[in-house]
Amino acid sequence: MLNVLVVGGGISGGSAAIYTAQGGLDTAVIDSGKSQIKQVSKVFNYPGIKEITGPELLGNIKEQAVAAGTEWFEGTVQSVEQKESAFEVSLADGRKLETKYLVVATNIQTSILESLGFELAVNEKVPSGKIKKVLGIDPDGKTHIPNLYITSLLAGLSSQSVIASGHGASVGISIMSIETGKSYMWHDK
Repeated sequence: MLNVLVVGGGISGGSAAIYTAQGGLDTAVIDSGKSQIKQVSKVFNYPGIKEITGPELLGNIKEQAVAAGTEWFEGTVQSVEQKESAFEVSLADGRKLETKYLVVATNIQTSILESLGFELAVNEKVPSGKIKKVLGIDPDGKTHIPNLYITSLLAGLSSQSVIASGHGASVGISIMSIETGKSYMWHDK
């Protein structure tokens, strides 16, 4: 059984995985390959990076997550079943994964959240009106279902890559803090 399974291999999901894997938790990402940032030819509003393409940024995040120990799976989640102390995640190709913590970091595949009883509405902070948000969750991504977190745009945040990354990292830190029993800190060297 995994400690952490992240559904969504974009900026937010990859950032959450970096922090949990770096902290020593057995972490995996399910990536459908449909991150919206892939279509961005120029990201120039990410602090510390003068300019990068969306695909390059995603590649860097994935590389860092994998280097920290994250398993990265290509695939699509078919369903999520909440069990007594875990989640069972079924992929479209028939694979099943069990995890203690589930992080939903996909902006597109909201059907898994609806199947768990979450109510969704349009995220008014995204001008296109195409992205939804989950109603009734905490700003830190916690939900009423223990060990289930929701990140970024689905959490009602604004559509900026640096915000998505920061929120994913924050969710990862929250999980690490619970697991270690103290405020988790990952220091630079």
